[in-house]
Amino acid sequence: MTCFRWLSSSIFTLKLRSVIALGLGLVPLYSISAAPKELEGVRAPAQTECPSPEEARKKMTVPDGYEVRCFAHEPMVQNPVAMTWDHRGRLWVVELYEYPEGTPLPVDKRPFGQPANDSNYHPVPDICKGEQKEADGKIPRDRVLILEDTDNDGVADKRTVFLQGLDMACGIICGDGGVYIGQQPHLLHFKDTDGDDKPDEWRVVLTGFGREDTHELINSFSWGPDGWLYMTHGVFTNSKVRRPGEPAEKGFKFDAGIGRCKPLTGEFEVFADGTSNPWGCDFDPRGNFFVSACVIDHLFHMAPGGIYVRQGGAPENPYAYELLPSIVKHKHFRAAYAGIQIYQGGVYPKDTHGHLFIGNIHDNAIHEEVVTPVGASFKAEPVRDFLRANDGWFRPVSTQTGPDGNLWIMDWCDKYPCYQNAKANPEGVDRARGRVWRVVTKGAKPETREKQDMDLQKLGTADLVKLLEHSNSWMRRLARRMLAERKDEQAKGALVTMAKSSDARLRFDALCTLHQCGLLDAALLDETVKDADASIRAWVARLSGERFRLASQHVAAVADGDVLKSTKAEHKAFEGMLPDMDRVELLGKDPDMAVRFAVTVALRMAASGALTANRPNAHDGAHWRPLVRPWNRLGDVLETSANSSDGLLKHGIWMVLERGLAEDSEEAMDGIFSLAKSTQPLSHVLAYKAMRRLCDTRDAEQLDVAVKFCESIQSEAVLLAHALDGLVKGQESGVIKPKKDITKQLAVWRKNDNADVRKQAEQLAVLWGDVEATNALIASAVNEATPTPERLQAIKTLRRVKTDAVRAGLAKLLGEKLPAAVSVEGIRAAADLGGDMFPPVLVSLAASKDFSVRLAALEALSGRVDWAKLMLTAVEEKKVSSAEFPVPVRRALATNGDKAVRDQAFRVLGAWKESSADVKTLIADKKKMALEGTPDLEQGKLMFQATCAICHPFHGGGQKVGPDLIGSGRSNLDAILANVIDPNQIIGNGYENMIATTKDGRTLAGRLVEDTPAHIKLLAAGGAEQIVPRDQLVKLENTHQSLMPAGFGQLPDEQFRNLIWYVLAPPEEGPLTKEKKEMLSKGVEGGEAAKKPVASWYKPDWESVSLWNPQWKVSAPDFERTPVKLSDFHGRKNVLLMHPFAKDKPTVLERTMKLEAGKPHALTATVAAHDQGDWELRVKVNGKEVKKQVIDHDGERWKTVTADLSEFAGQEVTIQLEGAATGWAWEFGYWAEVRVE
Repeated sequence: MTCFRWLSSSIFTLKLRSVIALGLGLVPLYSISAAPKELEGVRAPAQTECPSPEEARKKMTVPDGYEVRCFAHEPMVQNPVAMTWDHRGRLWVVELYEYPEGTPLPVDKRPFGQPANDSNYHPVPDICKGEQKEADGKIPRDRVLILEDTDNDGVADKRTVFLQGLDMACGIICGDGGVYIGQQPHLLHFKDTDGDDKPDEWRVVLTGFGREDTHELINSFSWGPDGWLYMTHGVFTNSKVRRPGEPAEKGFKFDAGIGRCKPLTGEFEVFADGTSNPWGCDFDPRGNFFVSACVIDHLFHMAPGGIYVRQGGAPENPYAYELLPSIVKHKHFRAAYAGIQIYQGGVYPKDTHGHLFIGNIHDNAIHEEVVTPVGASFKAEPVRDFLRANDGWFRPVSTQTGPDGNLWIMDWCDKYPCYQNAKANPEGVDRARGRVWRVVTKGAKPETREKQDMDLQKLGTADLVKLLEHSNSWMRRLARRMLAERKDEQAKGALVTMAKSSDARLRFDALCTLHQCGLLDAALLDETVKDADASIRAWVARLSGERFRLASQHVAAVADGDVLKSTKAEHKAFEGMLPDMDRVELLGKDPDMAVRFAVTVALRMAASGALTANRPNAHDGAHWRPLVRPWNRLGDVLETSANSSDGLLKHGIWMVLERGLAEDSEEAMDGIFSLAKSTQPLSHVLAYKAMRRLCDTRDAEQLDVAVKFCESIQSEAVLLAHALDGLVKGQESGVIKPKKDITKQLAVWRKNDNADVRKQAEQLAVLWGDVEATNALIASAVNEATPTPERLQAIKTLRRVKTDAVRAGLAKLLGEKLPAAVSVEGIRAAADLGGDMFPPVLVSLAASKDFSVRLAALEALSGRVDWAKLMLTAVEEKKVSSAEFPVPVRRALATNGDKAVRDQAFRVLGAWKESSADVKTLIADKKKMALEGTPDLEQGKLMFQATCAICHPFHGGGQKVGPDLIGSGRSNLDAILANVIDPNQIIGNGYENMIATTKDGRTLAGRLVEDTPAHIKLLAAGGAEQIVPRDQLVKLENTHQSLMPAGFGQLPDEQFRNLIWYVLAPPEEGPLTKEKKEMLSKGVEGGEAAKKPVASWYKPDWESVSLWNPQWKVSAPDFERTPVKLSDFHGRKNVLLMHPFAKDKPTVLERTMKLEAGKPHALTATVAAHDQGDWELRVKVNGKEVKKQVIDHDGERWKTVTADLSEFAGQEVTIQLEGAATGWAWEFGYWAEVRVE
């Protein structure tokens, strides 16, 4: 379950069991031994006994005017993970007892977990109906409850077990005469046909949902305003979603993002791709969709068809070419988000309506945030902590608006905050507690619903329509769903009247309800296209797109494989679609960006059978498709958006154009792309992507189309430069030349007045075999007078040109004395090019004193069998030292496919063990060794730089292959030993060490970061990217091992001790005192040790802090190992690190001095922010604020702030430099220098 696999943002990390990189082992922090272990640090279990429900309620704090009430608690409800309500206002709850391992029972003992071949209803086994004690041990333990407040006094007094026998069920919602439940591998539907609150029949709606990560299963079901059922899904679980009986290859890849389905027809698609492990979703009053996520940014506006940044892996559609961002810049201090609700309940004060309420498991809180429109998307900002539990057991997993209009909060109630805890000690998960809270306005009546005998199912159609006017969104949404299920034509008149109301909210609800009922006609859409509310106009476009899809499905149903019947049906469908197409095209001129984006969504629906993936429509008819050409309807959008820089709008436009290029590139380039000149600067990015897309077809004739387009725009130099840049980038998948000779055209572009055009044309000339251009670039690379950045770029281009001239030039280059960066790039190029002239020079470089050069040379030599043998011979001959041989190279040699290489490596370098057979013993031995000696932290730092830093940032240095290790997995000695010694315990999808074998005999290793039809890209230690064209790939093998080798446990004792203690207690964080070492050395077993404050050993070194700049008095709190004086940070020496006391209490540097009269004076401060936060610097003189500036991490790391003090010349002044919080997330301030001149 997602809520227990997150790590606090106060020690930023990716999911430790998934992000594996060389250096420090990023793996789950759990014991290998039989004895259960508890974690410390921010993932420590709650340090107190669980308070009673009443005690917990009294501890909670909410804003003035609110109070918290308990609706239900243990033993009535235990392990609650998901909730929903039925038409009577009864609360349905999923109890998750099988967390985190899932049932140990075999598949044939899992009533609802066996493979499904049909979607028919089947009888529910009697043993699963209701609560039956005899079922213990015979079926899985998860179940569904119905909780009722029969007397409507605000407290549940009746509990009914509806269903048992589920296994890792995490999603639930009522609908279609029953209840939908998400329980991998299926989406299930249960019906109670006789009304006795026991299920009678069930069916599999969809199948193929994965289970690799039991914290990232399908969850957070929600009915959308368009009638689809939406759900979220985490990144490290692999699903291939499909109808029962369909083969897996027909399924939709679903591993991170939002899915949606139409349960009655079995349709499914990925609505928006990306994020990490989203858990919680909701729609705002105008149908915009938002999700909360973890590890990476916590809040996303998920637009239809959006392809967003993700924690790991790659989207199914590789042709977006850039990923959309989150909508936040702020973070909360502790971060593990679950559950989100956009308040529309009609009970709270108006200033809360539309605000987002997000659960934070680590922070034991509910945060309130506000979103405001920005172009076609939004930005989010923090408002306040709406609820603080002040109790470590409070774990909010779902926050929803209930039938009473109040926020209801489902509380898992467990001492464990993280999946690491549960994995470390599954039996330590509390299975006896659970609470459901309501946050109400102070003094509110106790009722949980409007009427004690409420039953909306008994309402007539007219009354349900009237219910759409209700102030509570819960009522409106339920009415909309019930009307959609009834599809009563008698509702149409009242709904059409409502759709013309003066109230925009009513118009929106009526329009969407008509659509869901199948009663929305073209006439009303044509009338609504002029609606005064932009969000409604946007939905006119989106619903028109839904009609395209329905028409396509109708064609397929009517034709049923009959060609003649298909032709007739296609023409009829085409005629019916024309008004919808015209309407959408008209909206392309809309002044509102969100409306124009909705137009792109509608056209994408017509162009592809799926929003994010490239799929055929239900019927891609040969007759009407050429006539429709959805991408050719984009003209007005392009012209109206020519000056737009909105990322989401540009993404939507491209997603439509991409389909045109894939289907008929020449027609698309001659057609819609003829507007490129007149739609700049928008067309710059579109031209760039179009050229890349044509290259990715790997078809030389498509390159002719690309060149023809470039010729047509060559009078527009900036546009041409972007197009040529796309062609250059497109060659990364392997050089592909146009079919036609373009020597003359390249010569023209190489003489262009625009420097960027010349630069890109020169690169293309080299890549496409121009001898003169190639020789010139070789000369530039070899010439030591060429600036280093230009040399690096030249080498990157040359490495793709496999000619003898390039090889000779590169060999000459590598024989020179070079800057390390140039040597490394040259070595990587040599590894790509191959050739007998390289091994001697690479062997020489393998003895380099520069570790980066040595590592690159050894990796290159180990990548080819013949080269590896020469390298090992050089080791035997003492030309290359075997000491401190890089661990990844050791592993590559020991696992080489050639037996002779393996044998020689064994003889020369000794035995290699991927993992100890007795990890427990090895960890114990290493712990004893680490504690016995005195570590040399300076040597440890050197060792770190030679190993861990090639993948991990740490105190301003290191590569960004893995996460910043400040705090990650280093809370104590036990944790770090488990991480380093056995990194292969659990590895998330996308973070395995992959082995690629190429046609020219190379063996490459790394994690797979791109996998497209044209190429794969591996990211290896040191940040090296290896792109292998698909046509050069012989084999791609998943080793199912961590990218981080397990051989660190074999390091010599002294080196291992120094490394471990440097990572645990680097000098940058203060001296390694006796108390600090004792605390870090303690085991993580449960009991009294776990109850001690984690940072109790740490006391700020105020003497060191005061000496940072003795002229300034420091006022700062003891917070997360600050204040502290760092020896260096991002290239600056002697840096002071501080954090504010509170949101409203800043840190202060204070100095009193006399400013000389008659002279200008200025204060200059050089400061920086943490990678994940920002803060505000305020300069005050004698209490007067003279300067204020937000310090963020965008752009240059170090910011120089200057304040004019001239007005105070001749005065004695007190200067205060405040470091103030802008929110409450990583407000760490780095101070390099402060001076007054």
